[in-house]
Amino acid sequence: MRAILIDDESNALDMLEWILQKHCPQIQIIAKCDSPIIGLEEIKKHKPDLIFLDIEMPQLNGFDLLERLGPHDSDVIFTTAYNQFAIRAFKICALDYLLKPIDPDDLKAAVQKAENKKSKVSTDQLDMLLSYMKQEKPKSKRIALTATDHLVFVETEKIVYCESDSNYTIFFLTNGEKVMVSKTLKDVEEILEGMDFFRIHASYLINMKHVSKFTRGDGGYVVMSNNQHITVSRKKKDEFFDLFSKI
Repeated sequence: MRAILIDDESNALDMLEWILQKHCPQIQIIAKCDSPIIGLEEIKKHKPDLIFLDIEMPQLNGFDLLERLGPHDSDVIFTTAYNQFAIRAFKICALDYLLKPIDPDDLKAAVQKAENKKSKVSTDQLDMLLSYMKQEKPKSKRIALTATDHLVFVETEKIVYCESDSNYTIFFLTNGEKVMVSKTLKDVEEILEGMDFFRIHASYLINMKHVSKFTRGDGGYVVMSNNQHITVSRKKKDEFFDLFSKI
């Protein structure tokens, strides 16, 4: 696979090159760019299979570069020192990323993923990433659910609850639609953190704004806006009431 490395820090470029040569010999590095402007031109010129792209750079950040590049056939692996909130944005859109300092095992896994499955950056995905990066919390609260062969874009307020199904999660929406994604409920809980969702039970993550009522009988359960009854875990009751009082 032919790759271009773009990072405004020359030592980061050298380190990435060294790790790739040592751990990913199948990668042919055709250009190293310490300027995003030059990197953009190199991508247009060489049309690489893979782009290793820093985010925080002068002149153009990584997302600005991709906006200018437009539709392309290269896979993108972000290299970033960004905070955990930003990393959740990458997870939502199913993009590869490497957190600095780069771990060789993480690098090998990212390269393997690029070899096995193309994960192109769509316009919708890029718009969502920009939304997350430009504000501490996104105003729109819109996420992409990666179903079997397509993406479903959903406003979080239209998610009634999520149910665990082994290594998958089923999203139940206000229009009655169900969407299954290949993420654990724990992953989904991290993605939706700070958006009024609560892990009420080992198998359920609910949207607190869709709770219609709480019933004490049968150990206690909530009735959701779609009339679904969901048991409240005994150890979660106090936390549930405390959170509910703050909404």
